[in-house]
Amino acid sequence: MRILIVDDDETLSEMLRETCLQLGHESVCVHSASECLPRLDRERPEVVFLDVRLGRGNGLDLVPAIRERHRDLPVAMMSGFEPLATASRAIATGADYFLRKPFGRDEFGKILERIQRRQYATPSVDPLSDSTPGTFVGTSSSMLDACRMMGHSSRTRAVTLIEGESGVGKELAARAIHALGGSDRPFVVVDCSSLVETLFESALFGHERGAFTGAVQERPGRVELAQGGVLFLDEIGELTPRMQSRLLRLLQEKTFERVGGTKPIPVRFHAVAATNRNLSTLVKEGAFRPDLYFRLSVLHIQLPALRDRREDIPPLARHFSRIVAGDQGLPVPVIPDDAMEVLLSYDWPGNVRELENVVLRTVIRSHQGPLNAGAFLRHLGDLPVRPVTRSLARVEQDAILDALRYCGWDLGNVCSLLEISRPTLRRKMEKYGLNVFDPRRRRNGTKRSLRS
Repeated sequence: MRILIVDDDETLSEMLRETCLQLGHESVCVHSASECLPRLDRERPEVVFLDVRLGRGNGLDLVPAIRERHRDLPVAMMSGFEPLATASRAIATGADYFLRKPFGRDEFGKILERIQRRQYATPSVDPLSDSTPGTFVGTSSSMLDACRMMGHSSRTRAVTLIEGESGVGKELAARAIHALGGSDRPFVVVDCSSLVETLFESALFGHERGAFTGAVQERPGRVELAQGGVLFLDEIGELTPRMQSRLLRLLQEKTFERVGGTKPIPVRFHAVAATNRNLSTLVKEGAFRPDLYFRLSVLHIQLPALRDRREDIPPLARHFSRIVAGDQGLPVPVIPDDAMEVLLSYDWPGNVRELENVVLRTVIRSHQGPLNAGAFLRHLGDLPVRPVTRSLARVEQDAILDALRYCGWDLGNVCSLLEISRPTLRRKMEKYGLNVFDPRRRRNGTKRSLRS
Protein backbone atom coordinates (compact mmCIF):
# COMPACT_ATOMS: atom_id res chain seq x y z
CA MET A 1 0.00 0.00 0.00
CA ARG A 2 0.99 3.62 -0.51
CA ILE A 3 0.85 5.54 2.78
CA LEU A 4 0.89 9.28 3.46
CA ILE A 5 2.35 10.19 6.88
CA VAL A 6 1.60 13.72 8.12
CA ASP A 7 3.54 14.56 11.30
CA ASP A 8 5.68 17.53 12.29
CA ASP A 9 8.00 15.22 14.26
CA GLU A 10 10.56 14.34 11.60
CA THR A 11 12.18 11.65 13.75
CA LEU A 12 8.89 9.82 14.23
CA SER A 13 8.04 10.26 10.56
CA GLU A 14 11.30 8.61 9.59
CA MET A 15 10.68 5.73 12.02
CA LEU A 16 7.22 5.19 10.53
CA ARG A 17 8.68 5.32 7.03
CA GLU A 18 11.18 2.60 7.97
CA THR A 19 8.40 0.53 9.55
CA CYS A 20 6.30 0.83 6.39
CA LEU A 21 9.29 -0.31 4.33
CA GLN A 22 9.87 -3.31 6.61
CA LEU A 23 6.19 -4.25 6.32
CA GLY A 24 6.31 -4.04 2.53
CA HIS A 25 4.57 -0.68 2.01
CA GLU A 26 5.51 2.56 0.28
CA SER A 27 5.28 5.80 2.23
CA VAL A 28 5.53 9.56 1.75
CA CYS A 29 6.13 11.94 4.67
CA VAL A 30 5.09 15.58 5.04
CA HIS A 31 5.54 17.74 8.12
CA SER A 32 2.86 20.45 8.07
CA ALA A 33 -0.87 20.88 7.62
CA SER A 34 -0.38 23.07 4.54
CA GLU A 35 1.51 20.28 2.74
CA CYS A 36 -1.08 17.61 3.44
CA LEU A 37 -3.82 18.25 0.86
CA PRO A 38 -1.53 19.05 -2.10
CA ARG A 39 0.50 15.88 -1.50
CA LEU A 40 -2.69 13.93 -0.99
CA ASP A 41 -3.95 14.93 -4.43
CA ARG A 42 -0.58 14.29 -6.04
CA GLU A 43 0.41 11.00 -4.38
CA ARG A 44 -3.05 9.37 -4.22
CA PRO A 45 -2.24 7.27 -1.11
CA GLU A 46 -4.34 4.33 0.08
CA VAL A 47 -4.23 5.44 3.73
CA VAL A 48 -3.30 8.60 5.66
CA PHE A 49 -1.69 8.66 9.11
CA LEU A 50 -2.35 12.16 10.42
CA ASP A 51 -1.02 13.74 13.62
CA VAL A 52 -3.46 15.81 15.68
CA ARG A 53 -0.93 18.53 16.49
CA LEU A 54 0.89 19.90 13.47
CA GLY A 55 2.81 22.93 14.67
CA ARG A 56 0.36 25.79 14.23
CA GLY A 57 -2.18 23.52 12.55
CA ASN A 58 -4.60 20.89 13.78
CA GLY A 59 -4.95 17.56 12.02
CA LEU A 60 -8.59 17.26 13.03
CA ASP A 61 -9.39 20.30 10.87
CA LEU A 62 -8.03 18.48 7.81
CA VAL A 63 -10.27 15.43 8.09
CA PRO A 64 -13.42 17.01 6.56
CA ALA A 65 -11.35 18.31 3.61
CA ILE A 66 -9.80 14.88 3.11
CA ARG A 67 -13.27 13.32 3.23
CA GLU A 68 -14.53 15.82 0.65
CA ARG A 69 -11.75 14.95 -1.78
CA HIS A 70 -11.53 11.20 -1.14
CA ARG A 71 -14.64 9.92 0.62
CA ASP A 72 -13.46 6.32 1.18
CA LEU A 73 -9.80 7.00 1.99
CA PRO A 74 -8.91 5.49 5.41
CA VAL A 75 -7.64 8.11 7.86
CA ALA A 76 -5.79 7.23 11.07
CA MET A 77 -5.29 10.00 13.65
CA MET A 78 -2.23 9.98 15.93
CA SER A 79 -1.77 11.85 19.19
CA GLY A 80 0.50 11.74 22.21
CA PHE A 81 -0.95 14.60 24.21
CA GLU A 82 -4.69 14.64 23.76
CA PRO A 83 -7.27 13.14 26.13
CA LEU A 84 -9.81 10.50 25.22
CA ALA A 85 -12.24 13.22 24.10
CA THR A 86 -9.97 13.76 21.09
CA ALA A 87 -10.47 10.15 20.04
CA SER A 88 -14.23 10.61 20.06
CA ARG A 89 -13.93 13.90 18.19
CA ALA A 90 -11.58 12.37 15.62
CA ILE A 91 -13.96 9.51 14.89
CA ALA A 92 -16.93 11.87 14.81
CA THR A 93 -15.27 14.16 12.25
CA GLY A 94 -14.73 11.23 9.91
CA ALA A 95 -11.47 9.52 10.95
CA ASP A 96 -11.43 5.73 10.88
CA TYR A 97 -8.72 4.95 13.42
CA PHE A 98 -7.04 6.54 16.42
CA LEU A 99 -3.51 5.66 17.59
CA ARG A 100 -2.24 6.97 20.90
CA LYS A 101 1.47 7.73 20.99
CA PRO A 102 3.72 6.05 21.75
CA PHE A 103 2.59 3.02 19.79
CA GLY A 104 4.58 0.03 18.67
CA ARG A 105 5.24 -1.58 15.33
CA ASP A 106 2.71 -4.33 16.04
CA GLU A 107 -0.07 -1.85 16.72
CA PHE A 108 0.81 0.12 13.60
CA GLY A 109 0.92 -3.08 11.57
CA LYS A 110 -2.48 -4.24 12.84
CA ILE A 111 -4.08 -1.04 11.56
CA LEU A 112 -2.58 -1.65 8.13
CA GLU A 113 -3.78 -5.27 8.19
CA ARG A 114 -7.32 -4.15 9.00
CA ILE A 115 -7.25 -1.67 6.15
CA GLN A 116 -6.04 -4.34 3.78
CA ARG A 117 -8.85 -6.62 4.89
CA ARG A 118 -11.26 -3.70 4.33
CA GLN A 119 -12.61 -4.12 7.83
CA TYR A 120 -13.56 -1.39 10.26
CA ALA A 121 -11.13 -0.86 13.09
CA THR A 122 -11.50 0.75 16.48
CA PRO A 123 -9.72 3.53 18.33
CA SER A 124 -6.42 2.23 19.67
CA VAL A 125 -6.42 4.55 22.66
CA ASP A 126 -5.69 4.00 26.30
CA PRO A 127 -9.07 4.57 27.95
CA LEU A 128 -7.45 5.07 31.34
CA SER A 129 -5.94 8.38 30.34
CA ASP A 130 -9.13 10.40 30.64
CA SER A 131 -12.48 10.48 32.38
CA THR A 132 -14.08 13.26 30.35
CA PRO A 133 -17.90 13.07 30.36
CA GLY A 134 -19.43 12.30 27.00
CA THR A 135 -16.72 9.88 25.83
CA PHE A 136 -16.92 6.14 25.40
CA VAL A 137 -14.35 3.58 26.45
CA GLY A 138 -13.96 0.46 24.36
CA THR A 139 -12.33 -1.30 21.45
CA SER A 140 -15.32 -2.98 19.80
CA SER A 141 -16.42 -2.22 16.26
CA SER A 142 -20.02 -1.84 17.46
CA MET A 143 -19.03 1.08 19.68
CA LEU A 144 -17.04 2.68 16.87
CA ASP A 145 -20.10 2.43 14.62
CA ALA A 146 -22.20 4.04 17.36
CA CYS A 147 -19.60 6.79 17.77
CA ARG A 148 -19.70 7.52 14.05
CA MET A 149 -23.47 7.83 14.22
CA MET A 150 -23.17 10.22 17.18
CA GLY A 151 -20.86 12.42 15.14
CA HIS A 152 -23.27 12.31 12.20
CA SER A 153 -26.14 13.22 14.50
CA SER A 154 -24.22 16.16 15.93
CA ARG A 155 -23.25 17.51 12.51
CA THR A 156 -26.67 17.16 10.88
CA ARG A 157 -28.80 17.88 13.99
CA ALA A 158 -31.24 15.28 12.66
CA VAL A 159 -33.76 13.81 15.11
CA THR A 160 -32.03 10.79 16.65
CA LEU A 161 -33.33 7.69 18.41
CA ILE A 162 -30.98 5.83 20.77
CA GLU A 163 -32.06 2.29 21.69
CA GLY A 164 -30.42 -0.13 24.10
CA GLU A 165 -30.88 -2.04 27.31
CA SER A 166 -30.82 -0.30 30.68
CA GLY A 167 -27.28 0.58 31.72
CA VAL A 168 -25.65 0.67 28.26
CA GLY A 169 -25.10 4.44 28.32
CA LYS A 170 -27.95 6.02 26.35
CA GLU A 171 -27.78 9.34 28.19
CA LEU A 172 -24.00 9.30 27.84
CA ALA A 173 -24.50 8.94 24.07
CA ALA A 174 -26.91 11.88 24.07
CA ARG A 175 -24.41 13.98 26.03
CA ALA A 176 -21.67 12.98 23.58
CA ILE A 177 -23.83 14.23 20.70
CA HIS A 178 -24.33 17.47 22.62
CA ALA A 179 -20.61 17.86 23.41
CA LEU A 180 -19.55 17.21 19.81
CA GLY A 181 -21.83 20.03 18.68
CA GLY A 182 -20.55 22.49 21.28
CA SER A 183 -21.01 22.13 25.02
CA ASP A 184 -21.91 25.82 25.40
CA ARG A 185 -25.41 25.03 24.09
CA PRO A 186 -28.22 23.94 26.46
CA PHE A 187 -28.73 20.26 27.23
CA VAL A 188 -32.19 19.70 28.68
CA VAL A 189 -33.40 16.29 29.91
CA VAL A 190 -37.06 15.25 29.86
CA ASP A 191 -37.65 12.02 31.81
CA CYS A 192 -40.76 10.76 30.02
CA SER A 193 -41.25 7.92 32.50
CA SER A 194 -41.78 10.36 35.39
CA LEU A 195 -44.27 12.68 33.66
CA VAL A 196 -47.97 12.26 34.37
CA GLU A 197 -50.30 13.08 31.49
CA THR A 198 -52.01 15.97 33.27
CA LEU A 199 -48.70 17.78 33.81
CA PHE A 200 -47.03 16.83 30.54
CA GLU A 201 -47.86 20.00 28.61
CA SER A 202 -46.93 22.30 31.50
CA ALA A 203 -43.59 20.54 31.98
CA LEU A 204 -42.79 20.50 28.28
CA PHE A 205 -44.21 23.84 27.16
CA GLY A 206 -44.40 25.91 30.35
CA HIS A 207 -47.35 28.05 31.39
CA GLU A 208 -48.56 31.61 31.52
CA ARG A 209 -49.32 33.42 34.75
CA GLY A 210 -52.82 32.53 35.95
CA ALA A 211 -53.13 29.53 33.60
CA PHE A 212 -54.26 27.40 36.54
CA THR A 213 -54.50 27.55 40.32
CA GLY A 214 -51.02 28.11 41.71
CA ALA A 215 -49.58 29.54 38.46
CA VAL A 216 -48.57 32.82 40.08
CA GLN A 217 -45.93 33.62 37.49
CA GLU A 218 -44.95 32.79 33.92
CA ARG A 219 -42.70 29.74 33.67
CA PRO A 220 -40.84 28.42 30.62
CA GLY A 221 -41.01 24.70 29.84
CA ARG A 222 -38.27 22.25 28.93
CA VAL A 223 -38.66 22.89 25.20
CA GLU A 224 -38.13 26.62 25.61
CA LEU A 225 -35.10 26.02 27.84
CA ALA A 226 -33.59 23.80 25.14
CA GLN A 227 -33.73 26.58 22.51
CA GLY A 228 -30.64 26.24 20.29
CA GLY A 229 -29.42 23.13 22.09
CA VAL A 230 -30.32 19.47 22.66
CA LEU A 231 -33.67 18.29 24.02
CA PHE A 232 -33.08 14.78 25.38
CA LEU A 233 -36.30 12.77 25.64
CA ASP A 234 -35.38 9.86 27.89
CA GLU A 235 -37.57 6.72 28.09
CA ILE A 236 -39.66 7.90 25.14
CA GLY A 237 -41.47 4.55 25.03
CA GLU A 238 -43.33 5.41 28.24
CA LEU A 239 -45.41 8.23 26.73
CA THR A 240 -49.19 7.81 26.63
CA PRO A 241 -51.03 8.17 23.28
CA ARG A 242 -52.09 11.75 24.08
CA MET A 243 -48.54 12.72 25.06
CA GLN A 244 -47.25 11.12 21.87
CA SER A 245 -49.67 13.23 19.85
CA ARG A 246 -48.50 16.48 21.46
CA LEU A 247 -44.85 15.59 20.94
CA LEU A 248 -45.45 14.70 17.27
CA ARG A 249 -47.06 18.08 16.69
CA LEU A 250 -44.08 19.82 18.28
CA LEU A 251 -41.60 17.97 16.08
CA GLN A 252 -43.62 18.65 12.95
CA GLU A 253 -44.47 22.30 13.45
CA LYS A 254 -41.44 23.47 15.45
CA THR A 255 -43.76 25.76 17.43
CA PHE A 256 -45.66 25.47 20.71
CA GLU A 257 -47.92 27.44 23.00
CA ARG A 258 -47.53 27.73 26.74
CA VAL A 259 -50.41 26.41 28.82
CA GLY A 260 -52.88 29.27 29.13
CA GLY A 261 -51.29 31.11 26.19
CA THR A 262 -52.43 31.76 22.63
CA LYS A 263 -49.22 32.97 20.99
CA PRO A 264 -47.26 30.37 19.01
CA ILE A 265 -43.59 30.35 20.01
CA PRO A 266 -41.10 29.15 17.37
CA VAL A 267 -38.41 26.82 18.66
CA ARG A 268 -35.22 25.32 17.30
CA PHE A 269 -33.60 22.40 19.07
CA HIS A 270 -31.91 19.08 18.34
CA ALA A 271 -34.24 16.31 19.46
CA VAL A 272 -32.55 13.15 20.79
CA ALA A 273 -34.77 10.37 22.19
CA ALA A 274 -33.81 7.20 24.06
CA THR A 275 -35.57 4.05 25.15
CA ASN A 276 -34.79 0.61 26.55
CA ARG A 277 -37.86 -0.75 24.79
CA ASN A 278 -38.16 -1.85 21.16
CA LEU A 279 -40.25 0.92 19.60
CA SER A 280 -40.85 -0.98 16.36
CA THR A 281 -42.42 -3.77 18.43
CA LEU A 282 -44.55 -1.23 20.31
CA VAL A 283 -45.70 0.15 16.96
CA LYS A 284 -46.80 -3.34 15.84
CA GLU A 285 -48.64 -3.80 19.13
CA GLY A 286 -50.43 -0.48 18.68
CA ALA A 287 -48.84 1.03 21.78
CA PHE A 288 -46.76 3.64 19.91
CA ARG A 289 -47.70 5.90 17.03
CA PRO A 290 -45.97 4.83 13.79
CA ASP A 291 -45.79 8.44 12.52
CA LEU A 292 -44.00 9.52 15.71
CA TYR A 293 -41.68 6.51 15.48
CA PHE A 294 -40.62 7.42 11.95
CA ARG A 295 -40.23 11.06 12.97
CA LEU A 296 -37.97 10.08 15.88
CA SER A 297 -35.79 7.57 14.02
CA VAL A 298 -34.40 9.74 11.25
CA LEU A 299 -31.07 8.58 12.68
CA HIS A 300 -30.99 5.40 14.72
CA ILE A 301 -28.22 4.45 17.16
CA GLN A 302 -28.29 0.96 18.68
CA LEU A 303 -26.04 0.66 21.72
CA PRO A 304 -24.96 -2.96 22.26
CA ALA A 305 -25.26 -4.83 25.54
CA LEU A 306 -21.97 -5.31 27.38
CA ARG A 307 -22.21 -9.10 26.99
CA ASP A 308 -22.13 -8.56 23.21
CA ARG A 309 -18.90 -6.58 23.35
CA ARG A 310 -16.85 -8.45 25.93
CA GLU A 311 -13.59 -7.11 24.52
CA ASP A 312 -14.57 -3.77 26.06
CA ILE A 313 -14.81 -5.17 29.60
CA PRO A 314 -11.05 -4.98 30.47
CA PRO A 315 -10.57 -1.33 29.40
CA LEU A 316 -13.86 -0.35 31.05
CA ALA A 317 -12.92 -2.06 34.31
CA ARG A 318 -9.51 -0.36 34.37
CA HIS A 319 -11.16 2.95 33.48
CA PHE A 320 -13.62 2.74 36.37
CA SER A 321 -10.96 1.59 38.83
CA ARG A 322 -8.85 4.60 37.94
CA ILE A 323 -11.78 6.97 38.46
CA VAL A 324 -12.72 5.41 41.81
CA ALA A 325 -9.12 5.49 43.02
CA GLY A 326 -8.87 9.16 42.07
CA ASP A 327 -12.12 10.03 43.83
CA GLN A 328 -11.09 8.16 46.99
CA GLY A 329 -7.50 9.33 47.04
CA LEU A 330 -6.21 5.77 46.59
CA PRO A 331 -3.40 4.46 44.40
CA VAL A 332 -4.64 3.15 41.07
CA PRO A 333 -5.14 -0.61 41.57
CA VAL A 334 -4.00 -3.30 39.16
CA ILE A 335 -6.60 -5.86 38.07
CA PRO A 336 -4.76 -9.18 37.62
CA ASP A 337 -5.56 -11.67 34.88
CA ASP A 338 -7.52 -14.07 37.09
CA ALA A 339 -9.76 -11.26 38.30
CA MET A 340 -10.27 -10.05 34.74
CA GLU A 341 -11.33 -13.56 33.76
CA VAL A 342 -14.06 -13.34 36.40
CA LEU A 343 -15.34 -10.12 34.85
CA LEU A 344 -15.16 -11.61 31.35
CA SER A 345 -17.11 -14.72 32.37
CA TYR A 346 -20.05 -12.76 33.82
CA ASP A 347 -23.02 -11.80 31.61
CA TRP A 348 -23.60 -8.32 33.09
CA PRO A 349 -27.40 -8.06 32.94
CA GLY A 350 -27.05 -4.48 34.24
CA ASN A 351 -24.50 -3.69 31.51
CA VAL A 352 -21.88 -0.94 31.94
CA ARG A 353 -23.71 0.59 34.91
CA GLU A 354 -23.46 -2.73 36.78
CA LEU A 355 -19.78 -3.11 35.91
CA GLU A 356 -19.10 0.39 37.20
CA ASN A 357 -20.93 -0.38 40.44
CA VAL A 358 -19.08 -3.67 40.96
CA VAL A 359 -15.70 -2.01 40.37
CA LEU A 360 -16.66 0.84 42.71
CA ARG A 361 -17.61 -1.50 45.57
CA THR A 362 -14.65 -3.79 45.03
CA VAL A 363 -12.04 -1.02 44.97
CA ILE A 364 -13.48 0.75 48.02
CA ARG A 365 -13.90 -2.43 50.08
CA SER A 366 -10.49 -3.84 49.16
CA HIS A 367 -8.92 -1.25 51.53
CA GLN A 368 -5.98 -0.85 49.16
CA GLY A 369 -5.54 -4.62 49.10
CA PRO A 370 -5.21 -6.75 45.95
CA LEU A 371 -8.13 -6.82 43.52
CA ASN A 372 -8.05 -10.60 43.18
CA ALA A 373 -10.72 -12.83 41.69
CA GLY A 374 -12.36 -13.44 45.03
CA ALA A 375 -12.72 -9.71 45.68
CA PHE A 376 -14.83 -9.35 42.54
CA LEU A 377 -16.71 -12.63 42.98
CA ARG A 378 -18.10 -11.46 46.32
CA HIS A 379 -19.95 -8.67 44.52
CA LEU A 380 -21.26 -10.58 41.51
CA GLY A 381 -23.60 -13.08 43.12
CA ASP A 382 -23.46 -15.23 39.98
CA LEU A 383 -23.52 -18.65 41.63
CA PRO A 384 -26.73 -20.52 40.78
CA VAL A 385 -29.56 -20.23 43.32
CA ARG A 386 -31.04 -23.58 44.28
CA PRO A 387 -34.40 -24.31 45.95
CA VAL A 388 -34.10 -25.03 49.67
CA THR A 389 -35.30 -28.63 49.52
CA ARG A 390 -32.09 -30.34 50.60
CA SER A 391 -30.23 -31.00 53.81
CA LEU A 392 -27.79 -28.41 55.12
CA ALA A 393 -24.89 -30.77 54.35
CA ARG A 394 -26.06 -31.17 50.73
CA VAL A 395 -26.45 -27.41 50.34
CA GLU A 396 -22.90 -26.93 51.64
CA GLN A 397 -21.54 -29.65 49.37
CA ASP A 398 -23.21 -28.17 46.29
CA ALA A 399 -22.03 -24.66 47.18
CA ILE A 400 -18.43 -25.83 47.47
CA LEU A 401 -18.66 -27.78 44.20
CA ASP A 402 -20.18 -24.75 42.44
CA ALA A 403 -17.38 -22.56 43.75
CA LEU A 404 -14.74 -25.07 42.64
CA ARG A 405 -16.18 -25.18 39.15
CA TYR A 406 -16.52 -21.41 38.96
CA CYS A 407 -12.92 -20.87 40.02
CA GLY A 408 -11.46 -23.60 37.83
CA TRP A 409 -10.57 -25.61 40.96
CA ASP A 410 -8.18 -22.87 42.08
CA LEU A 411 -8.39 -23.37 45.86
CA GLY A 412 -7.10 -19.90 46.68
CA ASN A 413 -9.89 -18.26 44.68
CA VAL A 414 -12.46 -20.63 46.19
CA CYS A 415 -11.34 -19.65 49.70
CA SER A 416 -11.69 -15.97 48.79
CA LEU A 417 -15.12 -16.54 47.28
CA LEU A 418 -16.49 -18.58 50.19
CA GLU A 419 -14.55 -16.55 52.77
CA ILE A 420 -13.13 -19.61 54.51
CA SER A 421 -9.56 -20.69 55.27
CA ARG A 422 -7.69 -23.18 53.11
CA PRO A 423 -7.54 -25.83 55.91
CA THR A 424 -11.33 -25.51 56.33
CA LEU A 425 -11.84 -25.88 52.60
CA ARG A 426 -9.61 -28.96 52.41
CA ARG A 427 -11.37 -30.51 55.40
CA LYS A 428 -14.80 -29.99 53.82
CA MET A 429 -13.61 -31.24 50.43
CA GLU A 430 -12.36 -34.39 52.12
CA LYS A 431 -15.66 -34.71 53.99
CA TYR A 432 -17.65 -34.57 50.73
CA GLY A 433 -15.23 -36.62 48.67
CA LEU A 434 -14.07 -33.72 46.50
CA ASN A 435 -10.49 -33.64 45.25
CA VAL A 436 -8.52 -32.18 42.37
CA PHE A 437 -9.04 -35.39 40.37
CA ASP A 438 -12.79 -35.41 40.96
CA PRO A 439 -14.59 -36.42 37.72
CA ARG A 440 -17.22 -33.76 38.37
CA ARG A 441 -14.71 -31.03 37.50
CA ARG A 442 -14.87 -32.21 33.87
CA ARG A 443 -18.64 -32.05 33.50
CA ASN A 444 -19.99 -30.10 30.58
CA GLY A 445 -21.63 -26.79 31.30
CA THR A 446 -19.22 -25.68 34.04
CA LYS A 447 -18.12 -22.09 34.20
CA ARG A 448 -14.95 -20.99 32.54
CA SER A 449 -11.75 -21.40 34.52
CA LEU A 450 -10.24 -18.26 35.98
CA ARG A 451 -6.84 -19.36 34.84
CA SER A 452 -6.11 -20.68 31.40
